Amino acid sequence: MVTPTGFRNDIVFLRCIAIVAVVLYHLRVPYFNDGYVGVDIFFVVSGYLMTKIIVQGLEQGTFDLLDFYKRRLLRIYPALLVLILFFFLVLYAVLAVKLYDYSRFALSSSLFVSNVYYYLSSGYFQPASQVNFLLHTWSLSVEWQFYLLYPFILLAFRANRQKQRNLIYVLTALSFCAMSYFHYVNTSFAFYMFPTRAWELFVGGIVFMHEDVVKERWPLVARQVILIGSVVLIGAFIGGMFGTGFLAWPSLFTVVPVLATAGILLANIQFKLFANRLIQFIGNISYSWYLWHWPLIVLATYFAFDRQSGWKEIILVLSLAMGTLSYRLVERVSWSPHQRKVFALSAAVVVLTFLGTQVPIDRLVWNAAEAKIIRFAHRYPRELAAAQFRFNESHLLSKNAFETFDTTQLLQFASGKKNYLLLGDCHAGMFSHTLQELAAKNNVNLLQATGDETFPVPGIQSEFEGPTALMDYMYHIYFPKYHQHIDKVILSANYVGYRKKELDYYFETVENYFKRLQIPVVYIGQTESYNVEFPAVQIVALRFGLEPEKFLQSHRTNANNYLKASAIADKYVDVYQATIVQPFNGSETYMYDADHFSTYGTDQLKDIFQQKIFDH
Repeated sequence: MVTPTGFRNDIVFLRCIAIVAVVLYHLRVPYFNDGYVGVDIFFVVSGYLMTKIIVQGLEQGTFDLLDFYKRRLLRIYPALLVLILFFFLVLYAVLAVKLYDYSRFALSSSLFVSNVYYYLSSGYFQPASQVNFLLHTWSLSVEWQFYLLYPFILLAFRANRQKQRNLIYVLTALSFCAMSYFHYVNTSFAFYMFPTRAWELFVGGIVFMHEDVVKERWPLVARQVILIGSVVLIGAFIGGMFGTGFLAWPSLFTVVPVLATAGILLANIQFKLFANRLIQFIGNISYSWYLWHWPLIVLATYFAFDRQSGWKEIILVLSLAMGTLSYRLVERVSWSPHQRKVFALSAAVVVLTFLGTQVPIDRLVWNAAEAKIIRFAHRYPRELAAAQFRFNESHLLSKNAFETFDTTQLLQFASGKKNYLLLGDCHAGMFSHTLQELAAKNNVNLLQATGDETFPVPGIQSEFEGPTALMDYMYHIYFPKYHQHIDKVILSANYVGYRKKELDYYFETVENYFKRLQIPVVYIGQTESYNVEFPAVQIVALRFGLEPEKFLQSHRTNANNYLKASAIADKYVDVYQATIVQPFNGSETYMYDADHFSTYGTDQLKDIFQQKIFDH
């Protein structure tokens, strides 16, 4: 039965299932392979509750728009602000190199536009989402955008439920079509943006609009079957039985957990299980637990704690404890009498995080060596990487169309010199500066055609249209027409991004292609990478004595070993963890992020390149 206050245990049960699914998915616990659908469950529940609040308020003549916004803000904001402030102070104390990025993310989160910001700033060279402390706040931003717009949708027909229903139907269909379209053409937009997520919230609204009719006209047995079937479907989906992990999300498969959640709400049956104390407890703290679990996981990653046995259990307990504290000390507090304090705190957080994006963090750090690393890590990708890769000149970025690439530069052949061509993805592009200097020293003219995350092989299909078109041009137009001018091809890529069978096929294809054209090929080998940005690794090593090797991704080692014994072994330039490379010279690190060398790093490989590429 529903409690006298209208409290529904099935909603608490859904929140419990959703938060457990999300947390255990992020902790990479087996059998929670697709636990990310917990966010979709939250969306449907939120859509249901907001529709109920607004529609009933309109029908009773008690709805006040400003009061609605204030209540939503006081419900969500305090716990979020406390979290943001807490980790700002923690990072300043132990990992100041991340404070600039954190401030950017925190500012967008505190203004509820983080989903838009993450979409606009997503790109191949941006910090990985796995090490964004506030990545999970994108869903809060989507919900807040829903709160802002939804009342006006229902206010349009404040006294006519049928017209309100019809409008929600139309908006649900439009949003679903937008999601289906962008799922194929822009997966980041589909994931982050409100227009492609709104249909999940609207489904919750549709449930509210129909629940009275269903309860009155549908027999209890039918509703029980819907309830049990929906619970089983959600459990199966979370466990990965639908096998959707390889798909970009959301997709057509998102209909399954969304409709299953709607089915539980529509059934409106209060099983005794739903009133279980543990379920009630977890459901009640779900918001605070959601806030705290992800930043703790990311913090553990930056200190290689995720490489320790038992780390999942510790993070699980710690995040649960912090979520409980947040719920009891912040979330449960009635902030209405203290709303000025909340708004003052929000203003302070916005100002603080804005200053964090403007004030040079290195000037606020006492340790001189750490300050130099912070300065380097901030400056390099913004001011120096473009010249290293030759962005917008000879290297095509992922978001750029092929038409922006100047192909005429590839025709600048030098008479009286050998003409070499650097071909590949960004892992080839990062060697451009160093190879250009060696080419000049050896009286060689070096041309370059590189593009983000695209293996340089005929017929390749990349995630990015521009770089794919670049490789099509090179293999179908450029080489057939101008191959007689090319004396050597220097090919490089992030080989670990492909399966062994793919690599074998790619190498065979490339070898046969250039053999027909009588152009020798040399392959710059696989490079190492780290779980987090190397400047942060270096700081943790200096401050806390953690060995950088703890952060290495082991599958890169396996890939390099495989390539050294492959069909291209005699042409393979092994640069993996080269012993001649010093990781830090007092002001620069040999990598500026988790995966790409700086020129300080690539220049240390000159002797190897001289011997393997230019002396042959």
